[in-house]
Amino acid sequence: MSLDLAVLIAFANFAFVASITPGPNNLMVLASGAAFGMRATLPHIAGIALGFAVMLSAVVLGLGAVLDQYPMIWSVLKWGGVIWLCYLAWQLARPALFWTPSTGTAASEAQKARPMTLIEAALFQWVNPKAWAMALAVTLAYSDIAAMAWQRALVMSLVFAAIAPLCNGTWLVAGRALRTLLANDVWGRIALLIMSALIVISALLIALDGRWS
Repeated sequence: MSLDLAVLIAFANFAFVASITPGPNNLMVLASGAAFGMRATLPHIAGIALGFAVMLSAVVLGLGAVLDQYPMIWSVLKWGGVIWLCYLAWQLARPALFWTPSTGTAASEAQKARPMTLIEAALFQWVNPKAWAMALAVTLAYSDIAAMAWQRALVMSLVFAAIAPLCNGTWLVAGRALRTLLANDVWGRIALLIMSALIVISALLIALDGRWS
């Protein structure tokens, strides 16, 4: 396999910046780390890496060109992502919104919640507009990283699979640091509402920012 080293380094830099900046995946990892802890969130991070690697490979191998011919599919994917993000934000906000000192509703609501599984996180990538934007961008911008399409798909997927979990992990560490806030009734409610609001804002930006965010 013949690779252009300069292009590979540039691609790795892009993968790092794209993976560490705020977006639906990182915000959900932050919230999961705060609510469920680091170990319980690791399958979520693994699912992100797996799902995006598969999706990126499909785009590089021709799915992007096929989908580009059918704008309606873009809209379905975008609004599917928006709806799913709003649902996740609601699930996260429920313990804070329904908390009462006398009944301890927040505790009972929190017990119903669970971290996202590996499969769920992998499937979410297919309705994650930021993931689609990243996949389409690298397919076009780094098409000369290798001569054959299967080589490009393999290299790009492996680079993202190596870099993305490290970047997601920084958000997980930040979420873990927020767990101390969740132990306090008042600050715990505020933290949950802020994280829910950030996810909703992410969804609104996707909805309002043209084709993709």
